[in-house]
Amino acid sequence: MKPVLTIAAAALSAASLAACGSNDKPTADPTHAAAHTAPASPSPASGSASPHHAPTASSSPKGAATALDPCQLVTQDEASALAHATFGPGKEEGNKVRHECVYGAQTPNVFTVFVLKGASVGDAQAEWDQLLAEAKQAAGQAANLVSLTPEPGLADRAEWVELDLAQIDVSARGLAFLHGDVGVYMIDLVRGGAAPSRTDLAAEANTVLGRLA
Repeated sequence: MKPVLTIAAAALSAASLAACGSNDKPTADPTHAAAHTAPASPSPASGSASPHHAPTASSSPKGAATALDPCQLVTQDEASALAHATFGPGKEEGNKVRHECVYGAQTPNVFTVFVLKGASVGDAQAEWDQLLAEAKQAAGQAANLVSLTPEPGLADRAEWVELDLAQIDVSARGLAFLHGDVGVYMIDLVRGGAAPSRTDLAAEANTVLGRLA
């Protein structure tokens, strides 16, 4: 279940961005996970808020097949309201284990929802622990560009994610949470604007939890 929330991917992505000069305009797309551990090299782009493909800390997804639809867990209208944008229908991607829904792909405002089901509640908890350990290690490599903060009172466990990408004029905030054997991760990356607040993302998480009940 390592790729479930891709917090580690976000941290490693930030590490790669830290090497960029102020004149670089990397395409940022942590909405997609490459199956390798080395940070991806940023490439020039034309204003898209999507950083380069973000690496994960594992080579293959673990978990159980799921029919959960992330585009239904966070709807088009809800994503638009959270991101202060007008999104079209989400673009569904992923595999049998991990599903993702991308709103605003290839635009300056990209909101992504990931969902993955663990093989069991115990498996989900164990993978969460490992993921956070990897993410915190990656955050150190990213020169403190990534902050991970527990979000108490939300789901079984939850983590607030914030990336300091001001040097490329990108605001990036996310919320990851674990409910039983299901992990969900929402993240918004905005070039030239502000990502959703912690309060707003937590409110949406509670809406998602109602749908998972």
